[in-house]
Formats: sequence, C-alpha cells, structure tokens
Amino acid sequence: MDLASVVPAYVLLAALAVIIVLLAVVAIVARAVVAKARPQDLPQILPGLGQVLAALALFLPWGRGTRSPTAAPQVPVRSERRGGGRRQPRG
Repeated sequence: MDLASVVPAYVLLAALAVIIVLLAVVAIVARAVVAKARPQDLPQILPGLGQVLAALALFLPWGRGTRSPTAAPQVPVRSERRGGGRRQPRG
C-alpha cells in the first residue's frame, strides 16, 4: 500500500508547504545572522547556529531519529557512600 492511496493529496501538499515554509524561515534567519556578524565572531556564532538548526530539524518527520521502543530509559547510577550510608554517633 503506498502513501498516496492512504492520505489525501491536499494533506500531502499542506505538509510539503509547511516543510518548505519552515526551511525558508530557517534560511532567512541564518542568512541574516551571518550577514550581521563580524567576520571575527563567526567561529563563535556558527556552533550556536548549528544548535538552533538541529533543534528546528526536530520538527521534520525524519529529524527525530530512531528509538527502540523496548530500550529502557537510562538512569544515572549514584555512587555509594563510603562507610555504609548513615553515620553512627560517637560516644
């Protein structure tokens, strides 16, 4: 079964229009930021601009990456205290 038979054409066109508008806005903002920046500031600006573009890529359907539904969430491991936890009062 192909996508065109399941989803109406106007929905696909609307999704394509939203993606094109999002890409156009990103291009306009990136160009404005780079145009206003001084040449010596570009090494500091470009990594930040890359982070903004990576965050905006999450709006795209293929920008989320693949996650395994069976993968357990990672929980940080706490280091155990020396001495068994609670201190005993001296005396």
